[in-house]
Amino acid sequence: MHNKTTKILLRYNSYLDILEEYLNLEEFRSLSPLTISSKRLTITSFMNYLGDNNVKDFQHCFQKNVTGYLSSLAGLSSSTISGRKFILRHFFNYLNSRKLTLFAGNELFPVIFTNKRERILSFYSTEEIRRIVSTIDRSTPYGKRDFVVVLLAAELGIRSGDIIRLKISDIHWEHDTIEFIQYKTKNFNQLPLLENIKYALIDYLKNGRPESDLEYIFIGIKNGGKPLTNTCIHQIVSKYFQKAGVDTSERKHGPHAMRHSLASTMLHNNTPMYVIKEVLGHSNINTSRMYLNIDIDTLRKLALEVPYETV
Repeated sequence: MHNKTTKILLRYNSYLDILEEYLNLEEFRSLSPLTISSKRLTITSFMNYLGDNNVKDFQHCFQKNVTGYLSSLAGLSSSTISGRKFILRHFFNYLNSRKLTLFAGNELFPVIFTNKRERILSFYSTEEIRRIVSTIDRSTPYGKRDFVVVLLAAELGIRSGDIIRLKISDIHWEHDTIEFIQYKTKNFNQLPLLENIKYALIDYLKNGRPESDLEYIFIGIKNGGKPLTNTCIHQIVSKYFQKAGVDTSERKHGPHAMRHSLASTMLHNNTPMYVIKEVLGHSNINTSRMYLNIDIDTLRKLALEVPYETV
């Protein structure tokens, strides 16, 4: 209902049973639908590649077929390709345990190199974020809604998947907090209901939100009153990047870029790492530390000068 994920159809029915058996493993029961969708996407595309190359079953699948598939993904980022390697490694370990292949995933990928910092490159200055927010016309229902969406992403760093799932009951007016279970991590998060967000939210609920019995805060105006999707949130945020004339030629410009920007600003203001972790809702502080690579100015100040030694 909320997610618009990339979907591809399996074109070769000979692979269908093993695909469904694998995705329904007991060990996957606790995984989020988004994670399962990612596994399905990778394995389905791989099976289609095998079928397109006349490989009818996994007994006739060789390591060169796997490397050929990965070569076909050359247009994707290295972090995305690494993610697919992890999925394929586990999948081939499973196939090998069922004696459906001649080799295991660990043989295919003994070591998988990842560069998690690669995806944390897009961030914007406080002035750029201010320009983006200031371009929103708050006199219309759309503008009232968009203003709250952008503020939640820019000033609280809330993920789009959580923005679309926010309910009216998640707003604790008496305590000035926003409290919700994060969709990605399943962890509870409590954030301050900042004054500007509070009044923007009241304005939207009273004067911009269509009448609806749904508990979700953000619902469409022209989609029959259904909840917004991740795609809608991305389109909303991207629109104001463009409207503000902010240069996005070498940077991503969606809600996640605003989340990165918030992390950069907090680092620049010497905010303790554990505070950044709580605000961003990370399960592990090591995830928060990855954001260090976007605050180059601060890192330079922390760098130690190499002492000069005479021989």
